[in-house]
Amino acid sequence: MGKIVAFANQKGGVGKTTTCINLAAYVAAMGKKVLVVDLDPQGNATSGLGINKGKDLKTIYDLIFGEYKIDEVILPTLVQDLDILPSTVDLAGAELEMIQMPQREKVMKGILDS
Repeated sequence: MGKIVAFANQKGGVGKTTTCINLAAYVAAMGKKVLVVDLDPQGNATSGLGINKGKDLKTIYDLIFGEYKIDEVILPTLVQDLDILPSTVDLAGAELEMIQMPQREKVMKGILDS
């Protein structure tokens, strides 16, 4: 059974992304499979794990709106057993776009359950 660890704080600059990247790399180095889900429109975890945020990058935004399946969006990183669901600035508008979406509070659960 997998574990979910969330790094969240309303205040910026408190080390959420740095802690997430370092803990993920450490756990992967211990031989566990790790998936980082970057839900920040700045995408610093994405770039911090070596992913180029070019215009052709499929991201968590594409998953939320059903454009791709999760296995088409997950990317490997340079660290063995460490993958990422990347994010870009496109995610910034998702909250407004999701207002009319039924069951929007369960979208991430559905994505991760798959």
